Parts: sequence; C-alpha cells; structure tokens
Amino acid sequence: MQKIICFGEILWDMLPQGKMPGGAPMNVAFHLHRLGLNASPLTALGKDDLGYELADFLRSKLIPTDLIQWNDQPTGQVLVQLNEKQEASYNIQAPAAWDFIKIKEELLSNLTPLAPILVFGSLACRSEINRRSLHRLWTVASLKICDINLRTPFYNQELVHHLFSNTDWIKINHEELTLITSWFGLVTNNESDQANLLLNTFPEVDMILVTRGDQGAAYYDRDSSYSHPGYKVEVVDTIGSGDSFLAMFLAKALSGLSPEECLRYACAMGASVAARSGATPDFDLGPALNQLMSID
Repeated sequence: MQKIICFGEILWDMLPQGKMPGGAPMNVAFHLHRLGLNASPLTALGKDDLGYELADFLRSKLIPTDLIQWNDQPTGQVLVQLNEKQEASYNIQAPAAWDFIKIKEELLSNLTPLAPILVFGSLACRSEINRRSLHRLWTVASLKICDINLRTPFYNQELVHHLFSNTDWIKINHEELTLITSWFGLVTNNESDQANLLLNTFPEVDMILVTRGDQGAAYYDRDSSYSHPGYKVEVVDTIGSGDSFLAMFLAKALSGLSPEECLRYACAMGASVAARSGATPDFDLGPALNQLMSID
C-alpha cells in the first residue's frame, strides 16, 4: 500500500468547550487512516503532558507514530474562536515543538524506496528548520500535495510561490485563491479564471481543488473542471472539514474514481465533519456519507 506522509503541525485546538487534537497535517493523516490508507504524521511533540496526551490519542486511534519526533519545545496549542457562522479563526502559539522537525539522513534513506505521497502546507514553513526538512522530503516524494492553509502572519508571497512551484496538487479555499491570484494582478471573482491563472503560472501543478465553505467545492485541471454544490448540514464548526475533504478526495483518487466522483465523496466527508465538533470527530462514517449522498 502506498505510504502517505503528512508533514507539519500537530497541536491542541483550544476551543470554548475544551481542547481537541488538531493541526492540518495530523487531521489529514487521521482521516486517511480511517479510510484505510497507510498515512503517518511527520511532526514533533514536546516532552510535556500535552505532548504525551496527543501521542496517546494517536495510538488510541491506531495512527502510526513511527515518524513522531520529540524535543524540549512546548507542544503546539492554538486558541480557536468561532464566529456566528461557526467559522474558525486561530491564534497560533510560537514557537512550538512542531517548528523543529528534522529530516536526518537515515530517515531520508528509509523513505526513498517508498516513494511516498507527501502532504504539506504553509504553516509549518514558518521555521527555517522545517523549510529545509520539506526540501529534503520533496526529493523522495512521488506525489506532492500542497494544502496551503494560509494563517496570518505566517506566510508571504515568496513562500507561497515557492511551495506552488514544487507541488503537483493544490488544495485551497476560495478566499485564499482570490488573495493569491490578486498578487499576480488578477482582480476578479471568477473562480475558473483564478484557477487557470495558477495552472498557467505553475507548470508543475496538475490539478487544483477549491473549497467554497457551505457552497461546495470545485476541481480544475488543464483539460476539465467539475464542481459540486456541497451538502447542507447544520454546522457545528468548520475546524478540520477541509482536511477531511482532502483526505477523502485523495483516498478515492487512489482507488481509481473519476475526479467528479472524488469531489462528490470529498464534499460529503467535509460536510459530515462540519456537522460535528472538532477536526477529528468519532462517528460512523459509512451511514453518515450514505445519508448525505443519497440526495444527489
């Protein structure tokens, strides 16, 4: 089975109702594992109570911890605030243990024959150590997926350009897409024009996934495009819904489904997570998806 590595942050989302495991790469690994894929978070925890508790959570869900590193920095925390639409904003602790992920030669040698799929984002690149580590991982990855996840103030135009120049797939939300394409002088809300600009600017990119919140999502490549209106649910919060969307799209793509069908499943997955609290809710996935998708 293809190895999937999810590189970057692992942390506690500090919500009004209490703390929950989070961090986009960890969330993606969590959902990929639930879907039966061989996914591991490549990250770092602090040698503190919060770190030990997060490791226990991963083990309780049978998520591989073989690529978890430990250091003396504090385990990551994020203060999460929800608006009236239950959309999240984040106040992210810095520095945190996950800012210090190291890729030593032995690890790189072990990963090389696996030719893993690599999922990464922009937030982990706020540290120079992680940027160097990501560069090393790019050399062994067979498929590179950038889930951009812009978080103020931890990004700039140069970083985004560099990440997009070294990826095969881009997953981005509609607000991020409008912002990034405006850097290239494109002032429009036409999503197709925006996606095509990125495809034309970055020849390495094969496809773009655009999430639209409660308005569904879209898929773009150089030959085709598909959209799905999404599934209407009562939103509890949006934390991690985009991560679960990406996990499902990747899982279905690896199983051989068409992009249009992958998008349909991914939208159902994202809606199912948004209808529950936190990024890694425990629920019976099959019936939840079937109930939503039966209305298509």
